[in-house]
Amino acid sequence: MPSFKKPGGIPGFGHTHGPQTEPGHSLSDGHRKSHVGHLIRSIPEEAEKLSALSPGDACLVFDVGGEGALRRRLLDMGLTPGTRVLFRKAAPLGDPIELSLRGYALTLRREDAGRILVLPIGQNQDISNK
Repeated sequence: MPSFKKPGGIPGFGHTHGPQTEPGHSLSDGHRKSHVGHLIRSIPEEAEKLSALSPGDACLVFDVGGEGALRRRLLDMGLTPGTRVLFRKAAPLGDPIELSLRGYALTLRREDAGRILVLPIGQNQDISNK
């Protein structure tokens, strides 16, 4: 059984508004919640922001935060849950960053990458989406 982080670990994720809880769970049960479509799920302990990774790190997209046009743009660029991503490199001052996903290179501002929650899968992994 995976362990889960306590509330408040990653701002912008684990929405706690409205009556949107799983049956039998309250928002005070020690689990942060993540909305994916109409599902609500707990965020695994190993999840972190994409912007916190280093060059060479590979990960799987867990959740895309943000609202409105920004969130839609991130999803349209292929950053959808389950997508494998490789953090290729960062500019000399750290912003922007270059990612490799779905067979192409994507450059994002670090601020936008901070809205994407990922599950690290190691360094220099084969990230081809088969």
